[in-house]
Amino acid sequence: MKEDVKAAVLTAPKKFETRTFPTPEITRETGLVRMLGAGICGTDKHVFTMGEIRLGLPGDIVRLPIIMGHENLGIIEAIGSEAAKAMVLEGPPLEVGERVYIAADIRCGQCYNCRNIYGFPWCLNHTSYGDVISCDKPPHLFGGYADKMYILEHSDLFRVPRNLPNEIALLAEQMAVAYGSFGRAAQSPITKEGYAPGDTVVIQGVGPLGLCNALMARMMGAGKIIAVDKSEFRLRIATELCSAETISLSEYPKLSDRVSRVNALTDGIGADVVIECTGDSNVISEGLEMLRIGGTYLVEGAFVEDVDTRISPSRQILAKNARIIGVSGMPHPAYGRVLKMMDSYRNIIPFEKMITHRFDVEEAAEAMKVSISPDSGKVALGSMR
Repeated sequence: MKEDVKAAVLTAPKKFETRTFPTPEITRETGLVRMLGAGICGTDKHVFTMGEIRLGLPGDIVRLPIIMGHENLGIIEAIGSEAAKAMVLEGPPLEVGERVYIAADIRCGQCYNCRNIYGFPWCLNHTSYGDVISCDKPPHLFGGYADKMYILEHSDLFRVPRNLPNEIALLAEQMAVAYGSFGRAAQSPITKEGYAPGDTVVIQGVGPLGLCNALMARMMGAGKIIAVDKSEFRLRIATELCSAETISLSEYPKLSDRVSRVNALTDGIGADVVIECTGDSNVISEGLEMLRIGGTYLVEGAFVEDVDTRISPSRQILAKNARIIGVSGMPHPAYGRVLKMMDSYRNIIPFEKMITHRFDVEEAAEAMKVSISPDSGKVALGSMR
């Protein structure tokens, strides 16, 4: 007799219910994963607070009820014969019992973007786990805030290195975003455009996404990392993980003071790269002020449309010859790359310090509230074992 599967279901803004669903049967093209853990992302916080919202790509509309969770780590419990071959990007076919990270996005492989844009999941028929697939119809289990998760056709799974702890592997999704961001920012160090080793990187907001960018900057040889945040708790983590310089909003309450501090730390030149990871559109003008002439600005956190913001196209973009790159998602191979990178650096960088709180699935509402608090890093749901 197959066991029922427990899941946290978001039924309305700020309202979770613990429900049970039957264990689904798989097909040759699908699979089933027993969850080890799911991370709470900034997008999850927006969905929890606002409910049915529009995300970035065509058709990306959250429709309640949903099982949230798109940062998902688990163990294969069942996998179809075709799925075992089609879902893995590297190595032999997948097998039951293997530990895997599940890519958040599902691509059709047939639309213009899938056929012409390498790697990034900008599919015109895009769908994704944990937000835009409702759980109201079988097989229901389309998110990681559950004991098990159903793996749909065209999904990508990534083997976790044997010696990489679960607490580190759970960071793969947001590390993959950072990996893709730095990859797109990189250009020739001779012309001093884009990112190059030795550069100064300012990160606006060092919640989990910002911390992952700080970690990526450290692994990719940044000369100086400057973290800007209102949370002393998160600034301390940034210092412990990456030896970051910090700018606290309590110490530097005025925008002009924060910009002056960045200039002081860069000999009056400004930052080579500034990365927005706050989700607050009002910081974009400030980030452009911190940027040097010819610098690169990465916008990663402003993923949900909220309010307009004001910038000076003439002074902040044109006169600075600024490069502005919007970052939505990550190249799919990045999951595998960052798992290998974290495995290589795990004895040098204490990645696991990013996970500051853990909760069971039944405690999803409390977990979400803690994750919204400034006194938290990465918050995880699940046993992690």
